[in-house]
Amino acid sequence: MNGQEYDVIATVSPRSVGPYSVFDESVAITKENAAQFASDPSDVRDCIKALTRAGFHVFKEASDPKGSTVQIGGSAKLFKEFFGAKITKQKAEIGPGVETTFMATSEEPAEALMKAPDDFADLIEGAVVARPPIYFAPSPIPPIATVHANAYPYFRVPDGIAVMLRAARVHRLGVTGKGVVVAMPDTGMYKHPFYAERGYRVYKTLLAPGATDPNDDMVGHGTGEAANVFACAPDARLIPVKMGNDTTGAINTAVNATPTPQVITNSWGYDADRPGTSIPIWLKPLELAIANAVASGIVVCFSAGNGHFGFPGSHPDVISVGGVHVNLPDITDFEASSYVSSFMSTWYPGRASPDLCGLTGKRVNIGGGKAPSILLPVQEGAQLDTIDPPTGPGNDGWGLFSGTSAACPQIAGIVALMLEKNPALTPVQVKDKLMKSARDVKKGTTAHGETAVAGPDLATGAGLADAKWAYLNTMGDVATAFFAAPKEEQLAMVSSGKMPEISTEFVEDLIETLRSR
Repeated sequence: MNGQEYDVIATVSPRSVGPYSVFDESVAITKENAAQFASDPSDVRDCIKALTRAGFHVFKEASDPKGSTVQIGGSAKLFKEFFGAKITKQKAEIGPGVETTFMATSEEPAEALMKAPDDFADLIEGAVVARPPIYFAPSPIPPIATVHANAYPYFRVPDGIAVMLRAARVHRLGVTGKGVVVAMPDTGMYKHPFYAERGYRVYKTLLAPGATDPNDDMVGHGTGEAANVFACAPDARLIPVKMGNDTTGAINTAVNATPTPQVITNSWGYDADRPGTSIPIWLKPLELAIANAVASGIVVCFSAGNGHFGFPGSHPDVISVGGVHVNLPDITDFEASSYVSSFMSTWYPGRASPDLCGLTGKRVNIGGGKAPSILLPVQEGAQLDTIDPPTGPGNDGWGLFSGTSAACPQIAGIVALMLEKNPALTPVQVKDKLMKSARDVKKGTTAHGETAVAGPDLATGAGLADAKWAYLNTMGDVATAFFAAPKEEQLAMVSSGKMPEISTEFVEDLIETLRSR
């Protein structure tokens, strides 16, 4: 049963139907070839029987729906007896000042891949132990109790985000994400009054393997970041998935959820896709889980990272979200954030991360060194409510966040608006339309030293997301032609009334926007 603690959580791969193993590091797994890594249903059943008889717990609700992988839990002793694995206690930082301990094998390839006993070698390709991710939300700062000379301006949810990303204009047309389900694997979802008072629809929290206490979020990350989804899509429905260390199981839990999500937003990752490296064996099941999710039609969004070489943000099938900072009080003064990621993937040649950006903070020379971006709700006394507070109370249930963790669910909310208008859009089409409708960002330098210039660039991808234009771009062939046309032709199309299903007020707003671009 879920909610029970186990020493070790692992992913097992039954024999694949294709020529390659899930654990073959030389083969990148994407939506195009993911089906090759599925397993015959009879092999999956035999694998589950063998593991259950050996004493392992099988997380059926967190296993891959296509039968590619099976999630299991058990004691370190059991893993040693069955797989001959050396399991040790290890530590990892999952956020600034937030550390966790976990049981795992060494990351070295020879030890990371656990091999099945000889009796099952033809049935089981191997297994790898789950490792905790990094949550991309640095510099959480409690609300400023007394405004002082160094106080830095920030946005509040929902209005600040909705206005800056131009989602508020779409809401006035009656498009609010109705009927769209967004899943969010994260640290959990506390029942904060912010959500209930606004009538936001949040389903019961699902537990991924290794997670417990569905209504508790003593990290605070998941509770806070969920507000960004609703800022852009107030009538979307949210399925929180509380993660332990098993990110593969968390993605599969989201995919297997009822109702099935159309979008999965992920504000976490691994600082791993570095120059001179290859994808480690223990991340291959996560690579497959993401590819399978996108192949099934789910839009998957990931934070690019905050100076990290973030994976899965670099996976070619996902929407990789970077960060743009607004230099308040001038809401038209955008720049690439100075501590977010921007890099070319080593693992996926030609893949640039990010694709486009949401709103984040930046590095500054005051206070804690980072400009807070958004005030978000958290569980009272959570780690992100109390860690290093420069001013004000540290247990009031609110914190200021700066990273791409916030930007990613903003984009997921915009996707919900697009899918309400046109549910038939594929993940590829959604990404393409988002990027074509983004606002160009022409200045600022990222943590990786990439500078934003006119047009698409490595610093911000296509630029800052624009919900209004993304919505317009979902309207079919006419809208597609509109976004492919030069600015002068776009203005003429709007002025002549050739754009369908748009109110007069919206047309006037579009004309004004075109002239200002």
